[in-house]
Amino acid sequence: MDFYGKYKSPLGYQTGANQIDSYGVDHSGFTLRDELAYQMARQQRENQIIQNYNNQGITQDYPEQGNNFWGNLPDNNFGFGNSNIANNIENRSPQTQQTSSSQQFANNLKNTIRKYGIDKITTSLYNLGYDGGERACDYINNSFKNLKEYDNLSSVGKAQAEASRLTPVSVSDVNKHQYVSCVGAFDGPLAAALTAAAGLYKEGNDLYRKWNNPRYGTNAEIIQDSIKDLKNDALGIVTGLSSSDIDQCSHILPQSARKRLY
Repeated sequence: MDFYGKYKSPLGYQTGANQIDSYGVDHSGFTLRDELAYQMARQQRENQIIQNYNNQGITQDYPEQGNNFWGNLPDNNFGFGNSNIANNIENRSPQTQQTSSSQQFANNLKNTIRKYGIDKITTSLYNLGYDGGERACDYINNSFKNLKEYDNLSSVGKAQAEASRLTPVSVSDVNKHQYVSCVGAFDGPLAAALTAAAGLYKEGNDLYRKWNNPRYGTNAEIIQDSIKDLKNDALGIVTGLSSSDIDQCSHILPQSARKRLY
């Protein structure tokens, strides 16, 4: 694969000296035929992803792809192995540029089931406990930190910090609600439930604060605004649950407001 050594694709694809590319695939056992078949499939998939970005209005500075590019775990070399690679790639490559709503729903469901094994749920519980412990300790000691100063191991903690970061940033309310909810729900069903509960709590507070206040419009308009916010929260939660990388949530925001999360 030396002839791709200095090449970098628009999505960040590069080969490595250890023969493992930036998408996590080991080329060490590839024949020349395997290599050509792989590169053709990679280009086809990159073209599809780039087209999807273009459809969203993103035409440059595409987010770089990582080990989630092929949409599978790396422990089996992303399904490619070291033999019969042409058939493996052919079976994994998308057959159409556009997918139906039912196909998209099935893909999201499959990604969600794959993401949340027992080990992931255990990790999620630990991270939530850790973040909650940090905040509880500071609350007891009356020592409050800026949210970004916490470790924020859980997706819920990251969402809380991102909501604080975006407060002074010029971002539409729609994008903010969807993005923060997407980040919050990423760790799984428990994180999604906590994110939804936080959204309901916030809207309840807003209704109490705004009710009968002409500054915010009529009471009917205040209710409509809360319903809109809750709808965008729900859309963000669904996106977060089905995403394979938490940084996919950042695509909801304009380029200038994005921040890479880990």
